[in-house]
Amino acid sequence: MIICEDYALEVLLSLDGFEFQFGRGYRVKIEAQRVEPTKGRPHGIKYSLTLHDPMRRRIYGLDNAHGTRRRRPEFDHRHVYGRRRLVPYTYRGPVELLEDFYREAERILRERGAL
Repeated sequence: MIICEDYALEVLLSLDGFEFQFGRGYRVKIEAQRVEPTKGRPHGIKYSLTLHDPMRRRIYGLDNAHGTRRRRPEFDHRHVYGRRRLVPYTYRGPVELLEDFYREAERILRERGAL
């Protein structure tokens, strides 16, 4: 299992800087780097997966760039479509991160008629 986990992590890390444009101007941007494990990032990965509208506004995202609350050490969270508040996200691994992100991004794009 460790080999699979390492491979999945390397795939996520290889997507750092990846941008993909969907029809009608929607795009996905991925950032993923290995960092020293901390309380806020115990898995040792700093990531940001975002979906942007044609005006380049972020409309959905999963990231751990900053904490969700000042008194809590967790950094993993969602920028939920249609909400201003951050929602905690449980990082379960690189494959699950990508699946969770693309599942919600696809739902949003279908809702907006972009798929």
